[in-house]
Amino acid sequence: MPNITLSAVSKSYGGGDHAVKNLDLVVPDGAFMCLLGPSGCGKTTTLRMIAGLEQPTGGTIAVGDRVLDCVERGLYVPPEKRGMGLVFQNYALWPHLSVRENVEFGLRMRKVPAPERRARAEAALKMVHVDAAMDRYPSQLSGGQQQRVALARMLAVNPSVLLLDEPLSNLDARLRLEMRAELKRIHEESGATIVFVTHDQLEALTMATDVAVMSDGELQQLAAPMDMYARPANRFVAEFVGSPPMAIVDVGPSPAGLAGSLLRHVESRGAPERPGGVGIRPEALRFGAPPASAWREEALVEAVLPAGSSWTVRLRILDAELYALSYTPVEAAPGDVLTCWTDQLHLFGADGARMSSWDAAEVRA
Repeated sequence: MPNITLSAVSKSYGGGDHAVKNLDLVVPDGAFMCLLGPSGCGKTTTLRMIAGLEQPTGGTIAVGDRVLDCVERGLYVPPEKRGMGLVFQNYALWPHLSVRENVEFGLRMRKVPAPERRARAEAALKMVHVDAAMDRYPSQLSGGQQQRVALARMLAVNPSVLLLDEPLSNLDARLRLEMRAELKRIHEESGATIVFVTHDQLEALTMATDVAVMSDGELQQLAAPMDMYARPANRFVAEFVGSPPMAIVDVGPSPAGLAGSLLRHVESRGAPERPGGVGIRPEALRFGAPPASAWREEALVEAVLPAGSSWTVRLRILDAELYALSYTPVEAAPGDVLTCWTDQLHLFGADGARMSSWDAAEVRA
């Protein structure tokens, strides 16, 4: 399957605000691409345009040299001729058909001979580990099993692209974890190109090979998951990706308190220009004796929140409240004063964009 390419794609409804604005995006062959963002950011609309369920109001969508949509040329390929499979948030299984019959349904519509249809359905069910339930009905399955059947139905028709629209959002926490691992395994075994829509950053970070973060219909950053986490392109990505989120301290014209302390530190470490904001991830805040190159301040402990495998600590540092995340027990109580430090700061310009020139300064530090 060649790359899926979206060039200057836009979508508006009734001439109003754009759901998607001038989107340029390439989904590489064999990638597991996650479209990530808050509700209303345009990710589902983008997926539906790739599927052919929505037509763009501007731009071009192509698979390799084959153009699927081109507003300028008046070209449009209907969904059934795009060779793509779509799994919705709702499983959309036929209640009166058995699991096997549900998986065979798409093959039946394509007039695949019965012996081949049966073999392909059984192979798809085996891939998603529901082959033992193939003679049951959907009402006899758990939510996780029904979602696997919906996936098997798409895999059975052997689509070149699998499009998933928040398919895990109806599952409980344990099943979501299980299905993340299953989807990753299916991707590795099938080699299919997957485009996955989610607002859950954990799903994107754990499953995807590439993550496209969207906001207000615009692409904010496209990168590998951990590259995006380590070097967010702008303040929106920095604050959206991460839990607890990155704290960004605004640096005004005459910074005082925490902002002044951070500004003095980055200037002393050779920041090439004055930042508009300084970001600190909670897990990058540490306690105890700091290295010489690190920023440090005294912090008042306001609360210690244990969560089993981690501890979240609410701190008052000068005039600001920050959160620290520790994966080792924090021996402190509210009212204690600890030395808090970090050697991982993120700088953002006045326009909100990441100051990439600071990365070299971080290395020198």
